[in-house]
Amino acid sequence: MFTFWKKKEKPVIKWWSTIDGLEKVVPVVPAKEVIPDWWKRIERMIDGAVDDKGTVRNCPSMPEYMSQGFVVPLWCDLNVKVENGTFEWSTPEKAFSFSSHGDSQYRDWLPQHVKDNSSMVLKPACPWRVKTPPGWSVWQLPMHYHFNPIFEVQPGIIWSDIHHEINQQMLIKRYGEFFIPRGTPLAMYIPYERKKYDFTIEGPNKENAGWANTSYLHVRSKFRGGYKLHQAEVKKCPMGHKPTKTIDSTKKTKRKPKKKKV
Repeated sequence: MFTFWKKKEKPVIKWWSTIDGLEKVVPVVPAKEVIPDWWKRIERMIDGAVDDKGTVRNCPSMPEYMSQGFVVPLWCDLNVKVENGTFEWSTPEKAFSFSSHGDSQYRDWLPQHVKDNSSMVLKPACPWRVKTPPGWSVWQLPMHYHFNPIFEVQPGIIWSDIHHEINQQMLIKRYGEFFIPRGTPLAMYIPYERKKYDFTIEGPNKENAGWANTSYLHVRSKFRGGYKLHQAEVKKCPMGHKPTKTIDSTKKTKRKPKKKKV
């Protein structure tokens, strides 16, 4: 039996905690396990019409984004008090500590409307570390669709194959006194392979019109589910081969007679 291609080994993303036992109490989790409740409550169709596109729940890009990578949850209860020019924080255990980025480091340089809707940048001493394979990094992204009213972690990139520490930058959205419970989703971490690429920018032509038309037909030739069906078909063939021609089994094929060896 011949193997036409060798199956690539999956890259392994390694997470570990600097605090013994934390991985059993408040572990890092796959993002697909932290889908926000409001999203789960959305009905796909409101009036049930087959030809209606329905609600945003039918949009394939949003749930796929929410399911990418990992989520680091807040590892302890946190009290924060922010007043003009000062802040205080407290946690249940001295092993969990926080500091800040001064306004001159970040907030003073932000657009005015962002400064008007924020109070400080809180910096946790994150107890988690991550290691990716050589040539791989992680995106640090905010929990955008969780719409946390108190904070939002600022996005960035970490070369996690050589640098494993992740200390989030929590932009606090207003002044006052807040309680953030243990387990609150803090940030997403999505691994990706660093690769160089070329690009083109062009007007309409025969080639890109064909791409667009094929894509359109895969989706619009189904009442619903065409996008995911097309994804599933592509996943079946990792080499990206086109479907073979259908063979009519009712027709008899003529076989060439074998030549006898003399």
